[in-house]
Amino acid sequence: MWLSRRRRARQFEETALPHLADVYRFARQLADEEQAQDLVQDTYLRAWKYFDSFQAGTNCRAWLFRILHNVWTDRFRQSRLELSLNEQSETAIEPYYDWEDEFMREELSAELEQALAQLPEAYRWAVLLADVEELSYQEIAQVMDCPIGTVMSRINRGRRTLARLLRATEQSEPQAEHKRSS
Repeated sequence: MWLSRRRRARQFEETALPHLADVYRFARQLADEEQAQDLVQDTYLRAWKYFDSFQAGTNCRAWLFRILHNVWTDRFRQSRLELSLNEQSETAIEPYYDWEDEFMREELSAELEQALAQLPEAYRWAVLLADVEELSYQEIAQVMDCPIGTVMSRINRGRRTLARLLRATEQSEPQAEHKRSS
């Protein structure tokens, strides 16, 4: 029993942990830093709990994104039911993780983040999984639990909407710059 737990832990470390930076980067595209850390922690807790159901040889990264999607969905449902309380947050020393440096190098521009935040959730998930995480249509369909045709449509519509939002941002910047210099 003890040996099988040890083997399971080693397999989990070798299979799931290498994707930690990718999962965090993706969670960070969905939420602020604190919420992203919580999402990743919950994702990995579920992954550990259900690791016996993971099929060796399949795409663990896509499996983790599916779990992240479920965690995100559960939190969204839960947050709609909760009343927000105005509590003073304590100033705490943030832990440092060496994989955060890798994430920061790959962080999206402020304009792109702002445009992504305006996309409907289904489009944002599809675009991020395709263009940032480079998952296949089939893997995205599994993560989002929908048909491949729906994935293709969401990516297409998401990219078009994103391009429109970015063009609007670019067009408004010269006008704002002109007003500042006047």
